[in-house]
Amino acid sequence: MNLRPKLMLAFIILIIIPMIGLGIFSFVNSESLLERKYSAQSEISLKAVGGNIRYFFRELDSLSNGNVISSEIQETLKIIGRGKDDPGWMIRLAQAEKAMSGILFQHPAVSYVVLYGPDGKMLRANRNDPTTFRPLTFEELQRHSLYDDVIAMQGRPIWIGPYEHRDLTGVVPPLFTMLRVVKDLESLNDIGLMVVQYKSDEILSMLKGFQHPDATAPGARYFIVNKDGLAMLDSNKELDGKFLSLYTEKLPRFTVEYDSTRMKFDGVDSLVSSYQLDRNGWIMMSVQPWNALTNENMRFVQWISMITVLGLLSAVLFNVFFVNRVARSIIKVVRKMRLVEQGALETRITMRGKDETVLLAKSFNSMVERIGGLLREVRQEQERKQHAEMMLMQAQIKPHFLFNTLESINALAAQNEGHKIMLMVRRLSNLLRTSMHQSEEISVQQEIEHVRSYLEIQKYRFEELFSYDIAVSDDALPSPILKLTLQPLVENSIQHGFDGYRDGEGKIDIIVKMDDGRIVIFVRDNGHGIHEDVLRCLSREASSSGPEKDAAQLGERRGLGLRNVADRLKIHYGPRYGMMICSCADEGTTIRLVIPIRRGEEL
Repeated sequence: MNLRPKLMLAFIILIIIPMIGLGIFSFVNSESLLERKYSAQSEISLKAVGGNIRYFFRELDSLSNGNVISSEIQETLKIIGRGKDDPGWMIRLAQAEKAMSGILFQHPAVSYVVLYGPDGKMLRANRNDPTTFRPLTFEELQRHSLYDDVIAMQGRPIWIGPYEHRDLTGVVPPLFTMLRVVKDLESLNDIGLMVVQYKSDEILSMLKGFQHPDATAPGARYFIVNKDGLAMLDSNKELDGKFLSLYTEKLPRFTVEYDSTRMKFDGVDSLVSSYQLDRNGWIMMSVQPWNALTNENMRFVQWISMITVLGLLSAVLFNVFFVNRVARSIIKVVRKMRLVEQGALETRITMRGKDETVLLAKSFNSMVERIGGLLREVRQEQERKQHAEMMLMQAQIKPHFLFNTLESINALAAQNEGHKIMLMVRRLSNLLRTSMHQSEEISVQQEIEHVRSYLEIQKYRFEELFSYDIAVSDDALPSPILKLTLQPLVENSIQHGFDGYRDGEGKIDIIVKMDDGRIVIFVRDNGHGIHEDVLRCLSREASSSGPEKDAAQLGERRGLGLRNVADRLKIHYGPRYGMMICSCADEGTTIRLVIPIRRGEEL
């Protein structure tokens, strides 16, 4: 990955993401703190309202307990039980109904009282309040699903909330209903059934006492809900008699006392709190829109958001105007360095300013200039080295080879072999002409003629010790090659490969062909081969950068120097070209040379 993407990634990971994460964490944490804060406030409010409602119902329970043991109720039900056979039955019944009406004035919430005698006779007393409640007959009451529960309670009251059983409570206005069995104080036998209706106005006023005076204003909204999620009372009177499952995905939990959670209610994000009432599994519930709760903190959140945005903007500007400038400067230096790697030593960097990037550019320019100078010195040194090696090889030919060849010509003259003398002199002259050629490169054809002359002279000297075969592709003949490339190779085969061979046993093959835009030359012999230790030594010397041994000694030991030929080819044509030796003791030697068709195509 380049420097600029790395810096951008580091900027995002180390600055942008932490700042955004910090903002999100702060917001979420503040939301959690606010939820706990307002949940605690809601708990206080609900417990206060719930305490009043609990006291209200306990007061009604106490009032009802006093009524069922009062003489008015006891005597009235006994009168009903005696029947019409009693002479004063009608008078006492009228007096009982008048006395029963006194119950209505014991508490302002009492709206309707109904007594059922053992024989089903019904007595009732009610206020002149508008109501949709109509008392059931005793037969209808016996068929009702709650009748058995009322009997099973053995005189303890059963409460029914508004809209739970509309045939017992009516619809308008919403009324609370209490049903209980009346027992004889003396025998404790069941002597009747009492149904009392209570108005919900006082409870509704308790709920509204903690609500905003304006019902349409955002704020807490209170409900009394039964265990099935039916809203029996709504402080706004909008959801009375409706199931809250239509307005929220989950109903409030029926906890031991208090619970609070954040949820969607009627499509609005709200804090929903619930408080357990001690009656029939009823709960009191408050719903507060979250926006209304957090409205006072919005300005604080806006300030935090503004500071975060300004911090991000400052970080972005710092990245754009400072970090990017430094990155561009470094990237520019890197690109110039790549050009230098490709050999463009004339590359220079131009920068303005007074910071370290300008110093880096100046140092780069100075380094490239110094490298260029060093490379020129190395190139000159290599050229001098190649020239010295060439002169050394030529000097090595003159002392011993020339002397031996002249001795051979002298022997031919003594034998009066004029034709052979002419051939030997022609071959020697060809050999010397090529060796002393002014150019470093000659054609492949000239190099082949040179090695052919050398082989012919050596065949005469060693009395037909070996034979040779040369096969050259016609399209390779005009191509250039370093002079004196093949002679050292065949000389190494003759001097070291055929030692101890009888006449005609030695064989040298020279093959020159074209292969994929390159010239490939094979020099093979069937000599003794090169020992593994010698090959390892040649390989180690070829890769060594230490001081070289005396070239003359190497030439004496390896003909005219396999190492010398390999180094010259690599220096001249580049590292992709050169010489490879494949040999094994008593298995002969194969030398493969690879050179380009035109010098410098791989440099």
